[in-house]
Amino acid sequence: MAKGKNDLILRDRLQFTLDNNGDLPVVYGRIDLSDYTSVVNNEGLSIKEVRVQVRDTSLPNTGTFDPDLIQNLGAAGGVAKGTMTIYGTTTAYESAVDVGIGSPNTFFQAEYITFSGKDTGAAAPYFSNVDYFQYGTPDLHPSGYVVVSDVLIGIAANDAKAYIDETLELDIMLIAEPVKVTKDELKEMLAQATDL
Repeated sequence: MAKGKNDLILRDRLQFTLDNNGDLPVVYGRIDLSDYTSVVNNEGLSIKEVRVQVRDTSLPNTGTFDPDLIQNLGAAGGVAKGTMTIYGTTTAYESAVDVGIGSPNTFFQAEYITFSGKDTGAAAPYFSNVDYFQYGTPDLHPSGYVVVSDVLIGIAANDAKAYIDETLELDIMLIAEPVKVTKDELKEMLAQATDL
């Protein structure tokens, strides 16, 4: 959470709709940082933390997202798997398949994974396993990830059958600190802006 007296808390929201298989090719929300960054004035932002929250606004009272991406919709006689990935980057990757913690210009990575097994003829799964992994900015860039451009938050899903044809929301919170950027750092980071 914000600890420094100069820390900024920036928030945004992205809506996305899964298709009739529970799939979502990567879509991006762009967070406009133009009020806080300026190449001309050597002003950047050091992103210290990213927080994300998936929301299901079809639920009338809470909007709480159920991370079980299959919810008893897996086929009988086998094991089903559903996945969702969310990441922060300054590069607009064409596919989330290309993004991981080793990818250039990535400063946040989170994944939901559901496995569910159902016996042939069974009405309910004999097991369901729901996992959430997050590699935050302090893990990937302990001293902060400095940007001089807007940033992108990507989200993609595969076989999230519990959310077929459903529109969900992704709430995003960035905690960042204004920083001065040297000319050498600017040269290196200007490539970020061309990748957006």
